Amino acid sequence: MSVKKIILAVVVLTVVVLQFFVKKDNVSSYESVASFEKSFNVPEEVKTIFRASCYDCHSNHTKYPWYASIGAVNLLLDHHIEEGKEHLNFSEWSTYPEARQLHKLAEVYEEVEEDEMPLKVYRLTHGDLSEKEKETLILWAAQFKEH
Repeated sequence: MSVKKIILAVVVLTVVVLQFFVKKDNVSSYESVASFEKSFNVPEEVKTIFRASCYDCHSNHTKYPWYASIGAVNLLLDHHIEEGKEHLNFSEWSTYPEARQLHKLAEVYEEVEEDEMPLKVYRLTHGDLSEKEKETLILWAAQFKEH
């Protein structure tokens, strides 16, 4: 058997085995972010941006794309979601002390302003925020940057 065939067989076997590890368990309703949206009286246009571009990784509610059913991709997505929620989880908002809440909102400002969020890999598959969306988020989050 040639080296190319062995490599191909290993790749195919790896893809098949990874299919057994597909999970989609970060699915709750948008109600899980209601505490955040209500406590800071988040305007509708900001809610829309958060729902489209932030909550997938920063809440307990992910809208999984079709390709999340591919084992290797699912593992990568799961890693990004877990990492995102580790830094900021809007579904757990009410458990954060007020000082942490304000700090996290200041970080929203910084991350969007510095073009760090959404992650580049997220942008490849979901698209980037428009300049208007970035401006909307930055203007809204600017009120928290001094805290």
